[in-house]
Amino acid sequence: SAIENNGQLLVAMPSQHRVAVLAGDREVHSITGDVSPEQLVAAGTAPVLVDRQRSAIFDLDQKHDSVGAGLRAGDGATNAIADAYGRVLVLDTRGGDLLAFSPAPVLLRQRFPVPGVPYGLGYDPNRNLVWITLTQFNEVIGDDIAGGEPVQKYQFPTVRQPDSVAVDPASGRVFIASADGGGIQVMQP
Repeated sequence: SAIENNGQLLVAMPSQHRVAVLAGDREVHSITGDVSPEQLVAAGTAPVLVDRQRSAIFDLDQKHDSVGAGLRAGDGATNAIADAYGRVLVLDTRGGDLLAFSPAPVLLRQRFPVPGVPYGLGYDPNRNLVWITLTQFNEVIGDDIAGGEPVQKYQFPTVRQPDSVAVDPASGRVFIASADGGGIQVMQP
């Protein structure tokens, strides 16, 4: 996983327990800590890392090249995204929840139940929709997150084992990928 933050590229290096910081095509330094950074998320100017092994998220302290404050993200954090409100949305697949955190420092702000083994997570900033795949039901749901809590607007059947979802913000098209070779599904809500 990699993100751009403040003109630098941050690259997760989970096996090395660090985040490489690149300027151009060279590494200028790294952020280290006792974490396994499987996924990076940029919430505004605040980078956050997801450690799936610990089911936790952590702030990145670029000023001191270290991992900052951390917080448990349910029982099985799998995927995370940032929304237009500066929140980091994390799926707790094992616990069946969508968690909303604020970064810098990381604080849990909201927890919403999502039945059906949520796994894939996508976001449409133009329509304020978060898309969540439900692997138990082979479905995807689209929740409006503009208000205080998610309101389900869409629910569609999907390919088998829908582990990945992406959204084209210009058209609103939703792309679902199967983890068991079932192909890619494209839908226009």
